[in-house]
Formats: sequence, structure tokens, C-alpha cells
Amino acid sequence: MRILFIGDIFGSTGRRILAENLREILEEHGVDVCIANGENAAGGRGITVNIVKKLHKYGVHIITGGNHSMVHSEVYDDTSHVKHLLRPLNLPNGSKGIGKLLYELPENKYLGIINLMGRTFCDESIPCPFKTGMDAVKEMRKVTPFILIDFHAEATSEKICLAHYFDGMASAVLGTHTHVQTADERILPKGTGFISDVGMTGPEESAIGMKLKPILQRYLYQSRIRFEPASKGPMFNAVMLDIDNETGKSLHISRIFKRISFTS
Repeated sequence: MRILFIGDIFGSTGRRILAENLREILEEHGVDVCIANGENAAGGRGITVNIVKKLHKYGVHIITGGNHSMVHSEVYDDTSHVKHLLRPLNLPNGSKGIGKLLYELPENKYLGIINLMGRTFCDESIPCPFKTGMDAVKEMRKVTPFILIDFHAEATSEKICLAHYFDGMASAVLGTHTHVQTADERILPKGTGFISDVGMTGPEESAIGMKLKPILQRYLYQSRIRFEPASKGPMFNAVMLDIDNETGKSLHISRIFKRISFTS
């Protein structure tokens, strides 16, 4: 099984990259399932029903979330309008939406996807991603050995520890949130694919998606200037995973970093 996981889609630039390029990428690489983190897809914060529909149209099968998932929480109000949209499973009880799902594959097989959020430098008050995630993985393994975890977290140490915690239990643990692609992709000893951060699909000429000048002014003068999404230097960040069709273990993981030229 070949899975393409796309790093955080940022604003209109990220969406346009997928609109103009994703179908070709999926066909070129023979991708079976395409997953993307979409928590920044709406102007850099959150996601809307309309954007969910567009991402599915472009070729994304499953959309994961993170700390901005609830900015437009109405997206979770009517599940008949959105398909295969996740937010972190370990948000507080009563949060809208779902944090895990079983995605149906050919030949009566399933891919389990779990979305978790880190606590270190994020929100220490949310439920433990390790314990919450393990409960979900054990439940899913009764149905399928194919399980992928999007761990939306700030601290590299927390991401590495969680990946080792799930080594041999999950097919892959892929980090998101920092918007900077890391060069530490690997397969852990028991067969779990891992990378600290998949990166960002959006404007490279930016401060993790936002225009540079206002953020630079804030650092220099502690000014409270409104941040705006950037648009220059479109780039596509993702990882490609090859999963063993029987065991669910990762056979190969590779980064994709591609600078994009728009058609007009």
C-alpha cells in the first residue's frame, strides 16, 4: 500500500498547489490513499465545509487537524456535509467532531487513521496523547494492522517518544504542526515509519505561512501587528510511505519537497 501524507496545507496558496498539482502527483507515484493535514487551510487558521469539499475534489481522501481545528467549529455540526475529516482525538470530552476513523480499502481491508495533539509547549491541560492513542490503536488493531497516526505537536522530543511508544503497533507516526520539514525520516526497529515533521504545503517565503514583515516587526519592537497569510514561493511538502500489505509495517518512507510554479 502506498500512502501520500501532505504537510499542513496553509491558506489559499496551499489549496492552489493541490488544485493544480495533486492529481498528477497521485498518478505519477501510484498512490493508494492520500491524507493531508488541513487545520490551516482557511486563511491559515481552521477549515470550512467548502474547503473540505474542495480538498476531496483535488484528490485528498482523509483530512487531519490540530490546534486550529476548532476555529471554524461549525464544520463539524453536520457530518453529512463533510467526509473523512478528523480533529485531535485527545481534545477535551464533548468536543465536536471525531479523532479517528477506519477508511475502507479494496478487498474488505481498512486503514485506521488517528489524529493526536501534543501537550509540551501546546496545551498541558488536554488528555494524554500517549494513553488516548494507545487505547485507540489497540481497538483498531482488532480490525486492521494498517494504522497511521498524525501527531500534531510542537516538541520534537515528544514526537520521537510517542513514535517509539507505538513502534510495532502503528504503521507510521507522522509529525505535523511546526510547518518546517525535518530530515529525520526513518523506519523504527519494529517497523513503524516516522518523521518529526512533514512540513507545510504553502508559501515558502514566509514565517511558517505568514508574511515576514509584520512578524519581524513584532520580534524587533514587541508590536502587536495583525498577521497576514503570505503567498510567495509555493512549495509542496509531503512524505511517501510504502506499507507491507500483510503485516502493516512500513517498508519505506521518503520526504517530498517540491517548489511549485503556478500556471498563471
